[in-house]
Amino acid sequence: MSIFKVKHLWSNEKLQSEHYDEGIQNSYCIKVDKFNSHSDSDCIVVGEGSQLKIYKPNTETPQSQVILESQQNDVILQVETGKFVFDSSDRQILVLHPQSYSIFFLEKREGHVEAGDQNYLKNSIKHSFTRKSYSVIVGPFGNTKSRDLICIQALDGTLSFFDQDAFLFMCIFEDVIIPGPVLYVSSTDFFVISKSTWVLEVYSYQQLGEFSELSARQHKKNIPQWSYSPGEEISSLQVTRTSSNFSSIIALGERYLYCFQDNGLMKYIIRFDFMPVCFHAYLIGWYYEPNSRLLVMVASEDSKLYIYEGTTLLWSCDLMHKTISLSRCFIKNLSGGLVTLSRNGIVHVSYLGTEPDLNSTVAPMNMPAESEDIQAELQDIEEELDKMLENGDSQNFPTEEIINIKTEVGKASKSFIDNNYSERSIINCPLVTTLTCDDPKQIQSIQITYSCTQPFSVVDNTIYLEDINGTEIIETRILLTDEVDISNATIKMLFTVIDCSGKITVLTSNVLVPINFYACVVNIDKEYQCKLYFSMNQTNLSLETIFKDLTDPSSTVTLSYKNTSKLVTIKHMEDHYIIEADEFTEIFPVLQYFVEKLKEHYLNMNIDSCKALFKASPELIKNMTHKFLKCIEVHAKERVILKNLEEELNVLQSQFTLIQKKLLVQYGSLPPGNCDSLEFLMRDTHKSIVTIAKRMLESKDKVSRASLVIICNRSLYCTFTFDSVILSLNYKNYHKYFSAACELSSVGNLTLYIMKCSNPEYSNIKILEETLSFETFHEDIQEWEEAVTQASSYVLNNILKKSDKDKEKLAPVTDQDILSHVNLKRFIKQTKIILEKIFLEVFDQSENERGKEKVTRIEEIVEVI
Repeated sequence: MSIFKVKHLWSNEKLQSEHYDEGIQNSYCIKVDKFNSHSDSDCIVVGEGSQLKIYKPNTETPQSQVILESQQNDVILQVETGKFVFDSSDRQILVLHPQSYSIFFLEKREGHVEAGDQNYLKNSIKHSFTRKSYSVIVGPFGNTKSRDLICIQALDGTLSFFDQDAFLFMCIFEDVIIPGPVLYVSSTDFFVISKSTWVLEVYSYQQLGEFSELSARQHKKNIPQWSYSPGEEISSLQVTRTSSNFSSIIALGERYLYCFQDNGLMKYIIRFDFMPVCFHAYLIGWYYEPNSRLLVMVASEDSKLYIYEGTTLLWSCDLMHKTISLSRCFIKNLSGGLVTLSRNGIVHVSYLGTEPDLNSTVAPMNMPAESEDIQAELQDIEEELDKMLENGDSQNFPTEEIINIKTEVGKASKSFIDNNYSERSIINCPLVTTLTCDDPKQIQSIQITYSCTQPFSVVDNTIYLEDINGTEIIETRILLTDEVDISNATIKMLFTVIDCSGKITVLTSNVLVPINFYACVVNIDKEYQCKLYFSMNQTNLSLETIFKDLTDPSSTVTLSYKNTSKLVTIKHMEDHYIIEADEFTEIFPVLQYFVEKLKEHYLNMNIDSCKALFKASPELIKNMTHKFLKCIEVHAKERVILKNLEEELNVLQSQFTLIQKKLLVQYGSLPPGNCDSLEFLMRDTHKSIVTIAKRMLESKDKVSRASLVIICNRSLYCTFTFDSVILSLNYKNYHKYFSAACELSSVGNLTLYIMKCSNPEYSNIKILEETLSFETFHEDIQEWEEAVTQASSYVLNNILKKSDKDKEKLAPVTDQDILSHVNLKRFIKQTKIILEKIFLEVFDQSENERGKEKVTRIEEIVEVI
């Protein structure tokens, strides 16, 4: 996100009606020009549905800036200006309808009363035609000096030329199936046509006159002046006169911006890292000046504005709204304002600035000012700020003291009614949040974000609240979705609070999902392989005190997970508890719930020093370290496979695009050519693309799952809340990878929980949490190894104090690709040493016990690629 934002000057938002039909406007429905009747400032002509609106922005006078609103008989497709009437000094407005166009004069009649001047449209020409129109191109075709001619592009791609209301000729192109942008270059009398084959072809006006409907029937080929194949669809074209001899043609594609001279010479290409929506090119200075500069403004899909000079990015900022059209205007007190048309039909006039304008009533300072006056004004403002800070408002309290948060989880059910009023059969339970605000006037808005790990999910991930009352009750539902092991039963809630002054405060609340939501009591006796012994530093409670809703009084409780049917047994002995399961992956949710309930019980008894006492098995530590190192290797392998698949997919995509272009040419020819071989090749290429895409999804899924595993195991050594990102893939063979990731996640959270209880005062945990870059795990960008390599070197050298023996044994990681065989092996060795040292510090006990329970170094058992 850019730190710079455009400064708002004027908009027609307050002049718009409450109801707006989105989609009735396109980028051609706005035009900025100057007329003789309003020569002191530019006017903005906007077509909205069947209404034609003309604005004259002015920030000095409080008068209405709406010059005129006119209701047309049909929908407005495009608005253009020019001199279409012979021997007229003023510019006229051309309004394009689906099957007609009209030409108007903007006239002003001076008023003799207080009502002021009257503006009206004088209809000069109206002409109808039979073909459905798509766009209109105007200009002095054929180097006419007295007026502009009109070219109408129909939906079938044909070009019809008119002189005022007289039809001249029509051009039909065989390779144009879908209409695209068409541009007229007045300096060379050329037409630039974007065809359906993704090729830009340039014809002269004389060639188009010869290439009329009669000559097309005789299959007469017309060779273009020059052509260029961008390999992508061109969304818009613009021409700007840049010198006395040449004009520059700018074309915007899906990912590239192309700049040509009017003779076909390529000047430069810009590749974007964003999705461009529209652009506007303009010249600073006059075209005959040697120091004139061509600048290009590009608006992106995420509401950003980028300004380029050549291939150099000069400026970027936030537009603060979705834009479909860009332009420039010259109004009073603002030379070169930015005019944008948003998707909801609002016209904005703004200018570039570094911060949002907090005082919109102040006109921009274009006139020179004395430095002494500015200094005196700054001094007055500083004195007022000092007074405000000294006085202070005793009624303003911190946000944490104003808002009270209370959460409650309801009983589970097997179905519920969703937002679409349809019944969904899935295990769910309500999550009710009660927000109590002591002073609602100080709160502007609150956004609640829910975060959880699979198999849990929340119906509404984000809830936004405005106009906060004294008490707000928010209800959503927790769902139990997938048949995988539960890695974490905690729902994390983030409350983003914005107060009346604009200050943002983030509050956090964690909710533990009740055990009766995802488990139930069963009467099954069996032997388990994994057992975990622990006790409390207070009196051990009976199981019926903890599991009130699940069991009868007994010293043994067996639980079965509802989504996986796996079993966990809890036994209460005289001085300790035993949790048994077939795998460690099944222990953590029950252990977490059990210990937290014990702490809650003792807290109600005013005992806040309760904690669980575990004995960390060296065998468990050894197994988890081995799994972590093995997961790094698997993650690196999957990244290499994914990279190869992406390269192969790029080749197939280029091949498929080429076949599409040739097929379009064959389909559009008269008569159509034989397309059987091309269709077979396209189907075969499409099948290969689908196969590679599935393999890429599978590889991405493996990389993501490997990332989850690394996070789970890495969380053993730092305080980190594990939030898994689950790709919704519908392939059966993905389930085993997904299930394996959740199992390792459960083991990682279990070990983390044991380590926290064993040594809660470990000071290096926070440093490791900040150093290890877990945020680099992303669905599309998996570069964890590159980030952690540098972090691991810092931790090993500066925090853990690498010994001389380790320095001899450990070779440094080079600057080459971290995924290479040599670097990956060195990185694994480096990580292994870090884990050994952390284990020694975390589970270090007294000096006497250190020799007995010392964690031995783990042998090299990870096989690298």
